[in-house]
Amino acid sequence: MAEFFLNFARFIMKIALASALSGLLVTVSAPAIAAASETQASPFTLSGSARIRYESISDLFRAGANGSDQMLSSRVRIKGEYDAGRVIFGGEFLDARAWLTDSGSVIPAGSVNAAELLQAYVRVPLEGGELQAGRFVMNVGSGRLATEQGFRNTPNNFEGVRGRFTPAENWTLEAFFTAPVRIRPNDRNAIENNTAQIDEAEWGTHFWGVHATRTGLAGNLRAEAYLFGLNEENGADLLTPGFRISSPRAAGTYDFEIEMMAQFGDQPSAGGTLDVRAWSANAALGYSFDAPWRPRLSGQLVYASGDSNPSDGEWNRFNPLFGARRGDYGTTGLSFAHFRENLIAFGPRLDLRDGPTAITLQVQESYLASDTDRWRVANLRDTTGQSGSRIGTLAEARMTYWIRPDRLQLETGAMVLFRGDFAKNAPGAPAGDNPVYGYVMLSAPF
Repeated sequence: MAEFFLNFARFIMKIALASALSGLLVTVSAPAIAAASETQASPFTLSGSARIRYESISDLFRAGANGSDQMLSSRVRIKGEYDAGRVIFGGEFLDARAWLTDSGSVIPAGSVNAAELLQAYVRVPLEGGELQAGRFVMNVGSGRLATEQGFRNTPNNFEGVRGRFTPAENWTLEAFFTAPVRIRPNDRNAIENNTAQIDEAEWGTHFWGVHATRTGLAGNLRAEAYLFGLNEENGADLLTPGFRISSPRAAGTYDFEIEMMAQFGDQPSAGGTLDVRAWSANAALGYSFDAPWRPRLSGQLVYASGDSNPSDGEWNRFNPLFGARRGDYGTTGLSFAHFRENLIAFGPRLDLRDGPTAITLQVQESYLASDTDRWRVANLRDTTGQSGSRIGTLAEARMTYWIRPDRLQLETGAMVLFRGDFAKNAPGAPAGDNPVYGYVMLSAPF
């Protein structure tokens, strides 16, 4: 019976994808339709963006790596929608490539996805909501567990169905049932050569969730509650409930955010199946000054549990699912240092904004939540705990500037990781200096 429903879901996805593609073909005649009447809006909309980024790092901090590294990456996204009345057909093309890499380069996951169909969907507006089916990107809640990823060269995307509804005033409800699309190529040679390969949804994995939002509370607070599920064939079987409470930012006032996430289920291991007992939390407090450049000074604490004892029958390492990283941990790319797993990070942040310019300054002190578990990004681990738990201090400065408002944006930034005891002494840790990272990026939306 389960196989029947899985095959039926796959069939529905194929129909949705085919319908979306055929609907987009109709858009070829849309300009002619719009030209027939200047007063009638075109049912076809087209948007997109192009960007190019150069980044380099002075010293690699990952196991087995040494020396410096650099990468030049490009990304083009072109999205079209055709409003057929009761149904909207949509699709998006993605071309993400990387250059200046060699056999010793890191090449972060998700750097290359050449000539790919990122989205192809049908969307049905309903009274009080909408339904969507096919292939799509999605951002749910804070994005810490489900987001498309903005800075990374290739967004997360999924195949399945999702809905968004407003059942009552100040209430929003989202629900989805999907399979993640696996980015290809995934072999080193193809990645280095920017080889185009067709992405496919991994229907052996199911990612689903329900997310409710309540606004209009006392003090203009916003409350969110959710439940996400991840069911992997021959892999993890997880439930992740959570809640988030936040207040809006405004000049001359304090704002705050608290988000708590628990995780339960089963995790396969070499010795059998372990019970999952993990959790993660975010807490932030900020103040926005009523002054030029609208400065906001804030402090943040991030926690994600690690597995301290592999032989105790429990799995305590938090799984971040398909969540964002940059918002909480700073710039990613070659400098990508943190993941929502086995981590304690805290520190101050200053945001400034004046007209077309925005500046962020951030310092973060970071530790392993469990000194016997891994630092995932660097692939370093000391099962004895003798290397300590301090990863180090991240210091970052970045700036964005609209050269032409809404047409061309410049972004540049630099980051230094002052390595702590664990980053220096863990087995396999590179012997280089403190990594210094920098990037410059041009983005052109249209």
